[in-house]
Amino acid sequence: MKRSLLLPIGLVATSITATAQVTPVCTETFEYPAPGLFHAQTGGTGWSNAWWVDGAMNDDLQVMDNTMTPAFPLSDGVGGHAGQVVTWGSGYRQIDLAAHPDLLDVGTNMWGRDGATIWVSFSTVRFAGASGEHYGGLSLWKAGQAQPEAIFLGSAWNDDQWGYDDEGPVGLPSESVAGSDDSVPARLVYRIDFLPGEERIRLWIDPAVPYPTTTPDLDGMIVDLRFDEIRISTGGNNGDLFFFDAIEIAKGAPDATIGTNYCVAAPNSTGATGSISATGSLVATENNVTLSASMLPTTSFGFFLTSQTQGFVVGPGGSQGNLCLGGAVGRYVGAGQIQNTGQTGGFELTLDLTQTPTPVGFVTVQAGETWNFQAWHRDAVGGSATSNFTDGLEIAFL
Repeated sequence: MKRSLLLPIGLVATSITATAQVTPVCTETFEYPAPGLFHAQTGGTGWSNAWWVDGAMNDDLQVMDNTMTPAFPLSDGVGGHAGQVVTWGSGYRQIDLAAHPDLLDVGTNMWGRDGATIWVSFSTVRFAGASGEHYGGLSLWKAGQAQPEAIFLGSAWNDDQWGYDDEGPVGLPSESVAGSDDSVPARLVYRIDFLPGEERIRLWIDPAVPYPTTTPDLDGMIVDLRFDEIRISTGGNNGDLFFFDAIEIAKGAPDATIGTNYCVAAPNSTGATGSISATGSLVATENNVTLSASMLPTTSFGFFLTSQTQGFVVGPGGSQGNLCLGGAVGRYVGAGQIQNTGQTGGFELTLDLTQTPTPVGFVTVQAGETWNFQAWHRDAVGGSATSNFTDGLEIAFL
């Protein structure tokens, strides 16, 4: 079932920034003679076959450039761009699946492995036709299957706005960005996170960077997704035609930080407030989460706390800080878990999600559960020993 995804809101104070980890895996800039056909052309990267285009002469889509009318303002300036010349036509190209086994779902031999992240981006516009009764965009496709369209990305049927259509014509109603307009040239950037069960999809229209981490224009969930081919296509009852250029599929996340900070930490003896962050995966079964505490006094001992309940207690047990947890609070105080900040003023711990501490023993984090974390540390104020806390971090596991 498709539904909107509401993100938790908190006070974000992340002190660690992960480096970009996004890698293009398929590209197409239509570097072919214009005007001309791109049927049977083999340019671009990351594909396993040549383009196949509909039409009696395989010419429903053709290569155009900006010496032709109308021009496409978002043409990347490399070669030409693809333009629909006959409505209802399509162009198809299969992906080199074997080149990236980390994306491969072994059960279907298609891309869509749980835990992977892909980006699909392209430039497009409706340059002919009228509002209503049309579609234009790029589909993730399952070649040879009875229902081949896994998801449609672009302007869905009779919508006129940019969005997506889960499983195309047989799925649930399309989702789109209110106020967008498919007659205005746009760079569409989609991020799809493959999760156990439903997948998360986000859309940015004309983002400032290729792989944005800002709030998306559209954020939702779609049915379990697998694909091995792409299709670009236009259909309509009013002579509707679209341009396409700079198609890219990429993999990876630009920022590996996870979780949402909340609660307000009290200043420690450095004058700063301690901060907690996490990197890794939200997928509980991947068991890949590392907590980090920073902005702490040097050479101080500390450890992490966890609970499924949030709270706010000022100065618990004489501490100078604020406890941001409530309910049953577990402590990471096992072998090697109590750490010293050294000269960096921070420490980190890679968690074992199958051994999450609680007051009554260890439990395994399950998909669908939300856990909260905080770091406690020793401190000194005016020569007197005390303690303090970082802010809190909420992680909703999938």
